[in-house]
Amino acid sequence: MMDSLLTNSVFSLRLRAGEASQSLATRLRTFLSPYLWIGTGDGEPDLTVTLRPADGFLPAWRERCAVAMTIRETYAIGFTLKVRRGTLDDGSQLAWDADMRVGYRYDTARREVEFHGDETTSFIHLIELVRYFGLLVEQSKGTAILHSSAVLDAATGGVVAIAGIKGAGKTTTMLDLVLGQGHGYFSGDKLLLDVVDGRLRARGWPDYPHIGLGSLRQHPGLVERLGDEAAAALDPSRADADKILITPEAFAAALGRSPVGSGWLERIVLPEVAVDEALRSRALRGEEIDDVLRDPRIFEWPHTFVTSTWHGMPPADRAMERRVAAPVAAALGTLPWISTPGRAALVPA
Repeated sequence: MMDSLLTNSVFSLRLRAGEASQSLATRLRTFLSPYLWIGTGDGEPDLTVTLRPADGFLPAWRERCAVAMTIRETYAIGFTLKVRRGTLDDGSQLAWDADMRVGYRYDTARREVEFHGDETTSFIHLIELVRYFGLLVEQSKGTAILHSSAVLDAATGGVVAIAGIKGAGKTTTMLDLVLGQGHGYFSGDKLLLDVVDGRLRARGWPDYPHIGLGSLRQHPGLVERLGDEAAAALDPSRADADKILITPEAFAAALGRSPVGSGWLERIVLPEVAVDEALRSRALRGEEIDDVLRDPRIFEWPHTFVTSTWHGMPPADRAMERRVAAPVAAALGTLPWISTPGRAALVPA
């Protein structure tokens, strides 16, 4: 039985897998790297997941699963997850997805999950369990979750956040910076922010890339490297606004992985690629930064996500607020915030 502790110093996952589940465990560990790394094993993990084959979820358990529930609903094909739930006589909680043949048997209080599934059908369930519960734990410990892509500055090695609401152009800008300006890829969808030794630390978070065809078409070399995964970008009948999923393995092979899981946040860029004009760049004033920080849409609040709380494992039972911790908010207010409306990507030094 493989047994390892993965951590980012705030959230920790104990991952266990028998021989039959080693391939799935390896894929999960690769997906989480470099944002979670091997820890020392000291202390209680926030979540323990034991991987088992799908056929280990007994027929008698499936019969107990009678209450329908949607874990996640989205237009991204394959990411709408639905289960039927039940309870065993010993108090263990059950959930079963008959279509994907994925089963959960879990102890809510102990935060231990037996996850039954096979690599070909269960990976989405598994990464959503780990990703969204991890975000909930982070929020409960004071981490601010910025809705942001990010790059590593080529000159300083610091983290540049590319933040904004959905459709602002975060991925477009990130690709421009990595492929056109020599910056390094850091994180695709979220940044975890906390204060360490008086500085604002940014930690990346794993995601399953969901990229607009318009963004891809601006980078034909990337489309070529992605091959069949990006074939839709070559179809003129598909609109630029259409998004496609790129497997994490293919995306990493084409764009590269971040060499580090955390770094110091240096500045925040706010793109607006929908603005139909040449790119402009303007530093925000203090009161403008305060207005952005008061806008809850630029942050994510896992306690409001069913995907984070459906199982009821603590801290899902805790009341939380849409509020950035005071030390993080204060630190964010001291950094440069740069508005970049327009079509081309530019990050001033």
